[in-house]
Amino acid sequence: MKKTILLLVSVIAFSAAYAQKGKVTTATTLLDQGDVVKAKEAIDAAITNEKSNTWPKTYIVAAKVYTKLAKDGKDDQGIIKASDFYKKAIEFDKKGDENGKKIGRYKNEIGQELLFFGNELTNAGVQAFNKEDFAGAVAAFESLLELNNNEYTIAIQGEKVDTAIIYNTALAAYNAKDWSAAEKYFDQAIDLKYGGGDAVLLLHQVLGSAQDSAKMGPNLIKGFETYPEDDRILTELINYYLTTKQNDKALDYLNKAIESDQSNPSFYYARAVLNDNSKNFDAALADYNKCLELDSEYFNALFNLGVMYFNKGVEEMNLANAETDFKKYEAQKAVAEATFKESLPFFERARSIKPEEAAVLESLKTLYYRFEMMDKYNEVDATLKTL
Repeated sequence: MKKTILLLVSVIAFSAAYAQKGKVTTATTLLDQGDVVKAKEAIDAAITNEKSNTWPKTYIVAAKVYTKLAKDGKDDQGIIKASDFYKKAIEFDKKGDENGKKIGRYKNEIGQELLFFGNELTNAGVQAFNKEDFAGAVAAFESLLELNNNEYTIAIQGEKVDTAIIYNTALAAYNAKDWSAAEKYFDQAIDLKYGGGDAVLLLHQVLGSAQDSAKMGPNLIKGFETYPEDDRILTELINYYLTTKQNDKALDYLNKAIESDQSNPSFYYARAVLNDNSKNFDAALADYNKCLELDSEYFNALFNLGVMYFNKGVEEMNLANAETDFKKYEAQKAVAEATFKESLPFFERARSIKPEEAAVLESLKTLYYRFEMMDKYNEVDATLKTL
């Protein structure tokens, strides 16, 4: 009698498990018939039932159903959900059945499905990016990278490096302001030499936004060594050293830059600024003038030359004021006045480029007053009052 009861219990348990696995078959049939809504109901029931929620086939079919829901516009997150279902299928297939047997039974089937599903994830990522759903694009691209690098996919299509997807993931993360993910994927793209100097410069912006200054210099150095012909990286590297007051390093790279490109006014300007800051007047003067020789309307060079002469005039005037001998005072004052006059044409040329630049107008106002050029003084003063 006991054996009969036990056998009956076993039959009931088997029937329940079969019924739930039958939901998976039903979902497949309904999907083939084009009734994706009913297919969803069937597969959702299988996913939530403990008799079928560890069966890899359940999740393979669920992935197909949710992919179709997404393509039919019935679930905006369908592709991402499908991706998660494929991951679940892999997870349970690696475990085997409840007895630890049949491990990898669905490996080939899952790998074949993923071979085609990759296109769906790619399209989902691109569509999300174009809709400016950058977080959604990151999710799709990251899932694609993860699935393409698992052993089930590799068994079918072999190993491959998705350089374009890595770079696109970085771009999506950058636009989503997900600095951690953006750094991770730009780093990978740079290591793979994909994205050129753009990848380096975008990572520089990411590190700046994340306030991770310790990595900014090494990234630019690596970028410069990888793309020595990209002037943008070199310029950014020089600016970085100038900003962080590492003048010696900045000067080294500037000299290298000028050796490789003697026609870039920005390089001469930057070196002039370094020499100017170091009080090396003659060297700064030579580089500012070379900058203007290459670009006569380089505003910053014109303005800085005016400031440089003006400041030198102030120093010379201070020396005059320190003299106790009247004749020596007059002689030193004349030197200072001559230097102040040297600054005037540079400020005037700077104003012709940027007529409403307050710093230029204030400098001109001071000089016009000093030289008793009252018509020009009044005109500049009036302009300043309108700003």
